[in-house]
Amino acid sequence: MTRERILAAARRLLVTGSYSSVKMEEIAREAGVAHQTLYAVFGTKLRLAQEMVDAGWPHVPQLLKLVDEAKGLKDPEAWLRTMASLHRRIFEPCADLIRFTGESGDADLFAHHQRIERNRYENLRGLASVLEGSGRLRPSISAEEAVSVAWTMLGPDYYVKLVFDRGWTPDRYEEWVTQALIDLFLTSRASPGPQPEP
Repeated sequence: MTRERILAAARRLLVTGSYSSVKMEEIAREAGVAHQTLYAVFGTKLRLAQEMVDAGWPHVPQLLKLVDEAKGLKDPEAWLRTMASLHRRIFEPCADLIRFTGESGDADLFAHHQRIERNRYENLRGLASVLEGSGRLRPSISAEEAVSVAWTMLGPDYYVKLVFDRGWTPDRYEEWVTQALIDLFLTSRASPGPQPEP
């Protein structure tokens, strides 16, 4: 319980401040423990920060099953809706941690951030073949460019800016980003031609 209390206190302070400015003594005070206890449990601030980040992902393995579901989809709208839902549900409990790893200034934490972003890109690469197979990809964008745009717009920066900074609900973010990607990538469904008279 002491470890969990310290991790929760570290998260409150580190993700709202900065890695370099928050002192271990401040985290100990926030957690209600002696600073010697903090060092005894974690050793260093880097180790504490790493454990704080690692503890924020228990929901992810279950959600990644949506990636497998998306692989079987041929409809690009359904594919985009699935991936927008996946990203929203991953970010909702831990977008602050993703932002922290990217902004901490620590090389080890930043390497963790880069791994997350590489994995996100790999999970989105299937969009290219879905778009090409649909016949609905706008001529103004290539399938590979669409993957890069989706990776950017479905990333933690957009989520943090709209939900944390601008006060959008996660539902509103998911609804908006899904429709924005559909509008950017897809032409309207082809309307059926005139039907022959009986």
